Amino acid sequence: MRILSTLVLLFIGTTGFAQQSIKAQDIIRDINNGTPVNVKNATIEGHLDFTDLKNRKHTESSFDFFGKGNDTFESSVETAISFVNCTFTDDVIAYYHDEQENDTFVAHFEERVTFQNCTFKRKSEFKYSEFEESADFSGSIFNREANFKYAEFSDAPNFNKSNFRDDANFKYAEFPQGASFEAATFMQLANFKYTKFRTPLNVSNISFRGEEDFKYTKVDGQSFTAYLLKNR
Repeated sequence: MRILSTLVLLFIGTTGFAQQSIKAQDIIRDINNGTPVNVKNATIEGHLDFTDLKNRKHTESSFDFFGKGNDTFESSVETAISFVNCTFTDDVIAYYHDEQENDTFVAHFEERVTFQNCTFKRKSEFKYSEFEESADFSGSIFNREANFKYAEFSDAPNFNKSNFRDDANFKYAEFPQGASFEAATFMQLANFKYTKFRTPLNVSNISFRGEEDFKYTKVDGQSFTAYLLKNR
């Protein structure tokens, strides 16, 4: 069984360091084999798709007004995954909707998730994802849209010093144990409409340089504006 942590964490000197390249399909292979993923200082090549795991199940069928079927398939990442100082050259996908077949694919995370000081060069899709343990996206750069719409975080996620250079969508997301966006930067639309927060919530030194939408956003049941006025 190939273990990524052994491959990536080899000592290759402190000067003249070049990031090692890893294929996204090899990461998925380790997850399917139950091997914890622990990657540092690497470039991830290819489409990293968490929705196509071997444990994927058909979980729901529905039909729209015109009788067109919509099937939902869900995968579970059952092992901890950790990426530190990594660059993702292609999309990172935990949500996908097939327009032609009208099928939806979602991935959930049962163990710790870490994307610390990483760069997402293309889309990052975590729509509908459930994070059962800690989620750390601190210091990461999202060059394209970051989609966390409807995501649920069982533990307080860490988005400290994250930089969202394109739209960031947290609409309808739920943070029942709080969250930290300390010193996070939103360059384009920051969409937190209908988002539900519980305290502790850390938004100190947060920066909005584009549009922001906190309409119907709640913190402990009160409006986001009222929360800020009370805690400024």
